[in-house]
Amino acid sequence: MAEARRVSKVVIIGRDESLWLAANVLWRAFNKAGLEITVIELPSLLRPGDVYPTLKQQEAYHRLIGIEEGPMMRACQATYSLGQRFANFSKTRPPFIHAYSTYGRPIDRVPFHHFWLKARAEGMKAEFDDFSINAAAAKKGRFFIPGEETDGFANCNYAYHLGAMGYCHVLKTVALERKIEHITARLAEVVRDGEDGCITALKLMNGQTVEGDFFIDATGAESALLGQELGVAFQSWGDLLPCDRMLTSYGPPLSPLPSFSQVAAFRSGWVGMYPLQNCTAIQQVYSSVDLKEDEAFQAAGIVASMRLHPDAIVTPFVAGTRKIYWEKNCVAIGEAAVVLDPIDSVRMHANFIGLSHLVSLFPIDRNCMLESDEYNRNVGASLERVRDYQMCHYILNQRTGQPLWDYCRSIEVPESLRYKLELFFARGALALYDDEAFEEDDWICMLLGHGLIPKAYDPLVDQTEPSEAIQQFQKMLGFIRSVVEPMKPMEDYLGKAQVQF
Repeated sequence: MAEARRVSKVVIIGRDESLWLAANVLWRAFNKAGLEITVIELPSLLRPGDVYPTLKQQEAYHRLIGIEEGPMMRACQATYSLGQRFANFSKTRPPFIHAYSTYGRPIDRVPFHHFWLKARAEGMKAEFDDFSINAAAAKKGRFFIPGEETDGFANCNYAYHLGAMGYCHVLKTVALERKIEHITARLAEVVRDGEDGCITALKLMNGQTVEGDFFIDATGAESALLGQELGVAFQSWGDLLPCDRMLTSYGPPLSPLPSFSQVAAFRSGWVGMYPLQNCTAIQQVYSSVDLKEDEAFQAAGIVASMRLHPDAIVTPFVAGTRKIYWEKNCVAIGEAAVVLDPIDSVRMHANFIGLSHLVSLFPIDRNCMLESDEYNRNVGASLERVRDYQMCHYILNQRTGQPLWDYCRSIEVPESLRYKLELFFARGALALYDDEAFEEDDWICMLLGHGLIPKAYDPLVDQTEPSEAIQQFQKMLGFIRSVVEPMKPMEDYLGKAQVQF
């Protein structure tokens, strides 16, 4: 048996947010343990107007890695987000907001949505998202920082819309202030051990050779180390998530700034609008079978109802995953590991799924990385749960007579998702698995918003007198009105005048 060899030097190669998040997370976790980190930065793929919309967990991650919110917001022209508004996925149902908060409150220890289902069946007109503080504030053009006033009623959070170039500059600046070794170069050759096949060094175009014990592939979808060099195959999810093109552009800033993003479906896909302080970032995700590239720009402008900057770019992509994420002494982070559909603002979260598991399972012995099996299981399960959540936006659509959307409703879903949908439709119960990226309220509001209304509710609801339930509903709506009314527009929280486009 080979003598144990401590992992003392990590080499991270890649670009943009995956590269710099990995560097900062590992430094924060292991700098006091003496871990040496070398970053090899490849040319950025970012363009003006690119945006990183995030989920609600992002603020907590920033605190963990030591990113100050105020300076970060100013540096990347960022805005806050209380949720995402989904529109046009049905010809009849109104838009709904997936709010970064809980909805209503349990009554007699029974989850709120069961009471809402009964009341709806009896003619109540209030929508499910009317019972969310976040959604109510977003609809009124308001923003708030969760605190004592709201915490007693609901669990409220917020996310961000981050200007991508500015955000990566912030992450890079913080990493360099931490004295992380930094090399700007292109990859020439991967050097591997002749016996075990592990990576021993990276040769760069500038003539340097960088040795290491452990290597992190943050090179994006090309997956230069894990995919190309180590031969870990890519498994397409194109049959489950059929959109394969993303157009990115930007338009003038919105005034007043909305405290939410919008995802609007159209014939060939959907268009996302993400407000920044100095512009409105646009992401149009569509199927190349249904829409040609020369038609996409015009379609995006029509759906967004704004004049877009002509410097747009169309990027092909295929949703899918590497069959494993950690092979030998190399782990892939971000799009080197998985390419997700951009819906639900999950790109940033995919980085943190990989990094959080890597920190908890960081290898001890360079010669025996048993942690890789557990890492691959955990990360794979988490990413499949994200995929299942994203699929629901497509398979639950009600846009009949349009080829893309008709196809989506016919998709044969994975067994885990099929059971979840069937159980919810039967009685409003939600099966939550280990490694869920989205919480119970996220699932419930999304399923109800897209029109999957359960046939029955929990019979425990009937133990509560109808008059008591009505009184509780009125109290909830009254409380939400009372806290939302004095809230201020988002600009008051940004602390500066809006930069003009």
